[in-house]
Amino acid sequence: MPRHSLKPVHLKYSYPVKKRQFKGTVKELEQRQEKELYGTKSRSSKVINGKVLEKTIHSYRMWFLFLKLALELEEQETILIMKNSVKKKGYELPTKQIEYKIKINKKKYKEWDLDQVLTLPFNKWFFDSDDKKGHRHLFTDEVTKVLTPADTISNDPDKITIEIDTRRRFTDIVSDLRRMNNEQEMFKRQSRDKFPITGRVRPLTLLNKYNCLVLKLEDDLSNEEILTHKNQYIRPTDSRTVDGYATQKEPSKIRVVSGEKLNYGITIFDLISGTKKSFGAKQILLSVCDGYFLKHPTKTYLD
Repeated sequence: MPRHSLKPVHLKYSYPVKKRQFKGTVKELEQRQEKELYGTKSRSSKVINGKVLEKTIHSYRMWFLFLKLALELEEQETILIMKNSVKKKGYELPTKQIEYKIKINKKKYKEWDLDQVLTLPFNKWFFDSDDKKGHRHLFTDEVTKVLTPADTISNDPDKITIEIDTRRRFTDIVSDLRRMNNEQEMFKRQSRDKFPITGRVRPLTLLNKYNCLVLKLEDDLSNEEILTHKNQYIRPTDSRTVDGYATQKEPSKIRVVSGEKLNYGITIFDLISGTKKSFGAKQILLSVCDGYFLKHPTKTYLD
């Protein structure tokens, strides 16, 4: 019997993302792991074909994957269990079980072509060679550029043309722009308000949460198998978890049931359920259903 949904779930298009296996010397593999844990310049790049993203491409890929999962669950009329009913010491009645039925706000995703989200891989959906068929335009803005004599001044309300005397000092030009913006509010960031990403995106942590949720919904692997699987579905996110979540040895982080037996369930719970301040995978999924990523501005889905 699944613990995270009222009925069993069968997924066709959503699956956990296993870690790619790279070849190379020990030093090269160590360098790759260090870059994965602590970030790289390529990861922070947000410029794509002359357009700029507000967040990294990984952020939109994860939004897409959570939405694809939501579409599959909605088709199966899945009801998520956010909090199980438990009998607390000193209380006569058990706590109320909190449940949410998966239902996507289709109006929020009118421009996403949800039938494509369900069946297409992210790269095809986002980057289609025909710009009119791809969807990257939903999230990108124009990179700042210098107009040439052949260019036409745009009438787009989201763009502004400014004339600058190149003989002036750069710092003075920046000061002018700041003053002009304070006086005229030229830069309002309106174009990205439709699909904003709220909160700090931690790529590996977010991927771990997604993988964990998919695997627990499928309910084929135990907690220990999920955390120690050869495909490394749950990656280390920093130096504290470089040897795996289940082997944290800091006194404040050690998680044991008795003796040397590790409590894998606590780590799984942290990834899936979260708290009111730090959203777990189920909260992120429900936020996505409502049209938000990573967090709903007012709901926690725990009450």
